[in-house]
Amino acid sequence: MLGNALVQSADGLKVIEPVSRRKVYRWIWRSFRWLYNYLKWVAWADVIHWYFTPVLPWGLDLKYIKALGKPGVVEWLGSDIRIPEIEFEDNPYYKAAFYSGYGYQFGSLQRSRQVQKRFAEAGFVSIVPVCMLRYVQTDICPRVYVVPQRIVLSDYNPAYPDPAVTRPLIVHAPTAPIIKGTPAVLKAIEKLKTKYNFEFRLIHGMPRNEALQVMQRADIFLDQFVLGDHGMAALEAMAFGKPVVCYIKPSMIDKYPPDLPIINATQDNLADVLEPLLRDGELRHEIGKRSRAYVEKYHDAIKLAYRLVDIYQELIEDKEHRRC
Repeated sequence: MLGNALVQSADGLKVIEPVSRRKVYRWIWRSFRWLYNYLKWVAWADVIHWYFTPVLPWGLDLKYIKALGKPGVVEWLGSDIRIPEIEFEDNPYYKAAFYSGYGYQFGSLQRSRQVQKRFAEAGFVSIVPVCMLRYVQTDICPRVYVVPQRIVLSDYNPAYPDPAVTRPLIVHAPTAPIIKGTPAVLKAIEKLKTKYNFEFRLIHGMPRNEALQVMQRADIFLDQFVLGDHGMAALEAMAFGKPVVCYIKPSMIDKYPPDLPIINATQDNLADVLEPLLRDGELRHEIGKRSRAYVEKYHDAIKLAYRLVDIYQELIEDKEHRRC
């Protein structure tokens, strides 16, 4: 939520985080506190920047924003509006995962349109990274801005793979194993163990700071092999200067900049794609350098913040024009 859309500091930004349900009594108290902050800061803000789906029952949170006449953007990132019927058309890995324990089987064209309609009726426009553009229903949300995912580079000190390392560390983060294609990763790792000397670690069930430390020590990072495009984990690994292996489906390849350094692999050829990286420390180092340069060029949160401010300002000006 932005108070003064033109300030160049965090003073004009208020973040209302979701409430954990782990402890009931604490959850009740925090829910009341969340509601108080929500009512207070929405009334204060000039622009609302929303992530994911509505929180309050019956869409009361969005109705409150609409009643106050606040302009807003909703940033779609993944399962919030992903449409399986569209993804099935060109991604056989997604279709197989969807019917094999995929964690977001509530997704559908109907649900996606309902969610988008609720935000559109509240006066929101859409922001998406390029990989989500195909799911935006332009008959419902005609105004769409494409803004890349953003990363605060100062939080990620690059640690490029040492070319002299003879036992490289491969890291994979199965936050959702079926979605990430973890079974295929484990199969490829077992195959490669018979030919190469390397260490393999899963980032799972550990605090975020520890997970990032493991990622920073990696020589190769394996992202996901189902969804057909990269996410934030790949950007974090590239910010650390790591070569990233990921499945980018054919229909997405030309949507990304031509200097995308991600090594493309499918579930079927992952082991073969990893072999050159396991053999060649110089290659790992060189791709790691290009990876850091890529996120500096395209995903720097500081640079992209100016793009967001421009969008916010457009919405504020539109609101003022409607009043005239």
